[in-house]
Amino acid sequence: MSKTNRMSRLRAFFYFLIYVLIWGGRVMAKDSENTVMKPGAFSLSWSGGLQYGSRQMTFDGQGKFYFAKGDTINDETQTGIGVFELEPKKEDVQALKDVAKTLCDKDIQTGGPEAHDPAATFTIVCFEGDKAVSRSGSLRLIPERFRHPVFDVPFSLSEQARTDGKKIIKLDFTTVGVERKEGHYIVSVQFINSGNRWIKFRTPDQWSGDTQGGDLGVAPFSELGKMQPRDDWGFGLAGKRLINKGDFAEGLVTLHPGERKILKLESIPDNRITKGEYELSGAVFMRIEYEGYGWGLSSQVDFRPIRSCITIDHDYPSTPEAREQWEATHRASMSSRPVKPGEVFAEDGLYRAVRTGYSTYRSLQLVPFKAGAVATTEPVQMLMERGNGVSLNGPVQWLWEASAPTPVKQYSFDLIDETRQFCEPGSVCPRSGRWLPRTRQGWENNYRYDFAGVVTVQRGQTMPTLKESGGRASWEWVGA
Repeated sequence: MSKTNRMSRLRAFFYFLIYVLIWGGRVMAKDSENTVMKPGAFSLSWSGGLQYGSRQMTFDGQGKFYFAKGDTINDETQTGIGVFELEPKKEDVQALKDVAKTLCDKDIQTGGPEAHDPAATFTIVCFEGDKAVSRSGSLRLIPERFRHPVFDVPFSLSEQARTDGKKIIKLDFTTVGVERKEGHYIVSVQFINSGNRWIKFRTPDQWSGDTQGGDLGVAPFSELGKMQPRDDWGFGLAGKRLINKGDFAEGLVTLHPGERKILKLESIPDNRITKGEYELSGAVFMRIEYEGYGWGLSSQVDFRPIRSCITIDHDYPSTPEAREQWEATHRASMSSRPVKPGEVFAEDGLYRAVRTGYSTYRSLQLVPFKAGAVATTEPVQMLMERGNGVSLNGPVQWLWEASAPTPVKQYSFDLIDETRQFCEPGSVCPRSGRWLPRTRQGWENNYRYDFAGVVTVQRGQTMPTLKESGGRASWEWVGA
C-alpha cells in the first residue's frame, strides 16, 4: 500500500472519529442537560432505601414534567416501573411554577434534624437576588400549611404522566404459561420493554430469592368466576433452573425499545393447587440497568406484573411422588412457623410436638390436627425423639410435618395411601420414612413401643414382619 493511500485512510478514519465523538457528545448532552436544574426547576424524591424502588417528580422549570416510579408492589391500578414525560397544559405549568415559589419560601422547613430512612427529599433552584441557587431539604419537615401547595399539583400530574405521558423507560412482566412436566412445572414469564431506552438485567436463575438480591414469583390473584382474592399458592422462580438459558448470552437479558423476551423457569408450587382457571399476579424485586438519565429512577426496582389468565389442568399434588415433593417443601417453609399454646392451627396436618428452653426436645410421634383447632395450653406427655422411651412432659409448640390421613373423597372411609399413618406388617409401605413398631396391650388403645425397632422404608416396599401376631402388632409412621 502506498504512503498516499495510507494517509488517505488515516485522514478518513480521523474525520469519522470526530463525527462519532461530536454526534455521541450531542446524544449525551441531550441527557446531561436534564441533570442541570434551571431556575424554577424542582424535584420531589422518595429514595425507597436499599430494598425498594424510588419515586421522583421533576419539573424542569420551563414546560416539561417527569415522573419516575420504581415501586408498584402495593399499587392496585399500575404495573411495572418506568419514567414518563408529560408536557403539561399552560395553566398546569403556571401551577408548577407556583409550587417552585412555595419551595423557595424561607419557612419551608421546620423542626429537624431529619433522621428517617429511607430519605424523602426535595431539590429546588431559587433566585437569591440575581443569582440562581440550588437548595434541598426534607419533604417530611415541610410545615402543614405548605403541604397542599407543594404536593397537590405534582401528584395529580404524576398520574396523568403515567396514563398519557411519553414512556421514556418502561418495564413490565407477565406470566404466559404454566406447564407440568416430569414432576415439575415450567413457568414462562415474559419481560416487556415498552419504553424508548434499552434495559438490562441478570437472568432470575442468578438471583438470591430475597428483596435485595432479587426475587421473582407468580401467584393467583383470584380463581376465575370467584370474587375472593387468594394467595395461598404460588411459584417461586428466583434461583431456579432456567430452561432456555442459551437464549441469554453471559446470563444477561437485554431488552431494546419495544422488545419482549420469555424466560422459562423450572419450579414447583409452594402449596396445594386445585385445577382450574386462575388470574395470575405476582411480584418481582430486581436490579436493572437502563440507557441514559433516569430522573431519579434507582437501579433497585420492585413491581407487580400485568395479570394474565392461566389454566392449571391438574391438581397438585396428584401423584405420590408429587405429594412427597410438596411435603418436603412445605415442611421446610413451615419450620419457622410453630403453632404455640393457645394458637389456632391454620391447616390440617400431622404435627410434631416441640418443647423449647435451654435445649430443644422433639416428640417421636406425630399427632393429627384439623385447621381451626386450638393448641392446648396444658402439659403434653409424648414419646421423645431419640429418647429410648423417655417422654416429653410440659407445654409444647407444634410443627407441621406432613399430610394427615386424608379420605380419597369426602365422607369416604378409604384413605389416600400416601397419607396413611399406620399400616400392617407384610403390607405395601404407603409412604416413605421412618416406621415405629407398636403392639396393642389390652382392649384399650394402649400400645407398647419397640424403640430399637424403628426402620426406614421407601414407599412401595414391603413392610417388615413383626414377632407379635394376631393383629396386635402394627407400624406407626413417625416422619420422613
